[in-house]
Amino acid sequence: MMTKKKFAPALLFLLLFSSTAPAEQRGATGLSPDLRVELEQSVERGLEYLRSHQQPDGSWESDSGITGLATTAFLRAPGARPGEIEPAVRRSLDYIAALQKPDGGIYIRDLPNYYTAVAVQTLVASADPKYRPQIEKAREFLVGLQVDEDEGYAEDNMFYGGIGYGSDLRPDMANMEYALSALSDAALPADHPAWERAIIFLQRAQNRSESNDLEWSANDGGFVYYPGFSYSGGTTSYGSMTYAGLLSYTHANLGRDDARVQMAIEWIRNNYTVDENPGLGATTLYYYYMVFAKALAAVGEDVIVDPQGMSHNWREDLGLKLLELQYDEGYWVNAEDPSYWQDNKILVTAFTLQGIEYLLAR
Repeated sequence: MMTKKKFAPALLFLLLFSSTAPAEQRGATGLSPDLRVELEQSVERGLEYLRSHQQPDGSWESDSGITGLATTAFLRAPGARPGEIEPAVRRSLDYIAALQKPDGGIYIRDLPNYYTAVAVQTLVASADPKYRPQIEKAREFLVGLQVDEDEGYAEDNMFYGGIGYGSDLRPDMANMEYALSALSDAALPADHPAWERAIIFLQRAQNRSESNDLEWSANDGGFVYYPGFSYSGGTTSYGSMTYAGLLSYTHANLGRDDARVQMAIEWIRNNYTVDENPGLGATTLYYYYMVFAKALAAVGEDVIVDPQGMSHNWREDLGLKLLELQYDEGYWVNAEDPSYWQDNKILVTAFTLQGIEYLLAR
């Protein structure tokens, strides 16, 4: 029977100590040495699970998005070095690269933004110069998906500057985060107009009336799925999209002192948790964990102080939670809410490994 990882004595000690000791005693801006070792071992178990499920053609589940996410987890694992790519991972890179279409997109049939964005991040993570021409071509493809005047959208349209799945032209924050992460990794110049257009869309998905020119906006600083719509109900901010919004702002060259960034961080302080995706509970929980780690690492926010004045070393908190959730066989899966592919062990394990790797990067 598949079971979650049982607590080793050392891990149980870490859980108890982390929950009671002041942040300054727990290495307030990084991981304790013992927890770092536990997480590195956890990553190895997760990678071994992925290795055991890779298909002969180099893919995972014949899906380029899942393949890209899993491959990136290998490429960013602790100790990974550019140029030292194991054969199984090289096969997956070649599988992804072979999917590029004449227009630069890297996908099989549909969801061109999502799949291309994941592919770009994977090829960049390989640090192999042979993929550079493909990365640049894919970068231009992603820029071309942005909703602007070329598609007949004026700047006052609520979707202006956004990027959606790539076919229906209805942007949303999840697709936007994937696209902007890819454009940032692919070194789209900071003065490219795509960034300014992106900020227009991001502002309109944030509950901050000072910068959001749409009437629906409130002022808690969090983000919704797309302007005027939230999966948490009405226009209520929720966790995964707020972290995606914060991460997107950093890619769009806004510093942590920017008022829009600070408002997003304030929402995070007021809703800090590693026990659920705030506003959605268990829904898309592992995507939440991934963007949680990426966003806080990107903005350089090492300690989160909640409304009660408690300091949280988020790397320790998230690391302990993910260790608790790993199964003996090495994978993670969302057993509480399988929607949005969170019952897919390969996908969820890839999300989680990337999140842990951002914890270990410091």
